[in-house]
Amino acid sequence: MNLGQLRAEVYAVCQEAGYSTTDVDGYINEAVRDVADQVTIPELKRYDTSVTVVSQAYCSLATLTGGFSGRLVRTYCDGAVIEKVYASLELLMDAYPTMVEVGDVEAVALEGSTLWYQKIPIVATTLSVIYYQNPATLVNDEDEPENFPFQLHRALFVAGAAAIIFDKLEDGIEGEKINTTAQLAQQARGIVKLRGYIAGRRKHFISSTWDV
Repeated sequence: MNLGQLRAEVYAVCQEAGYSTTDVDGYINEAVRDVADQVTIPELKRYDTSVTVVSQAYCSLATLTGGFSGRLVRTYCDGAVIEKVYASLELLMDAYPTMVEVGDVEAVALEGSTLWYQKIPIVATTLSVIYYQNPATLVNDEDEPENFPFQLHRALFVAGAAAIIFDKLEDGIEGEKINTTAQLAQQARGIVKLRGYIAGRRKHFISSTWDV
């Protein structure tokens, strides 16, 4: 489904004319990003490079191709994978208290879109990264969320956008937000199906060793 079709479906579900096309398009794109945050989409995996900064223990990944989603898979320095990956800057500092050691990069920690590293190369050094980019923003009516299976567009994005609208409409209502809950449940079922769709198409590597 393209953006125009998704928008029409959202209006049909919500029967609410008080929201502009700009608003609804924003909610649809929010739903697309939300699904990408919850599910690892293979088509969004990318490879790019970043460069260290002399005398500085961090660099930004914000400018990576396609936009950095905040999900980093692997980092390489001079072709070798960096094995020491810390869950936070605090843990990296526990291992490198001064954060000014000079040498080849051997450890990293990701905080948002900031990649902290130790040691610090004496010259700007290229780091290669495998990461997940943001899904493309739908702008024109013909644009489609092409990294997601067509048959799940309605469940994932129409329901997701409708849930946002119903949550606003039902704000202040005592008790359960019935319409909001129903749309979120539909989207949740779509996410389960999406995970199954991806798992069913994952390639498994099988190797055999023969005695000679």
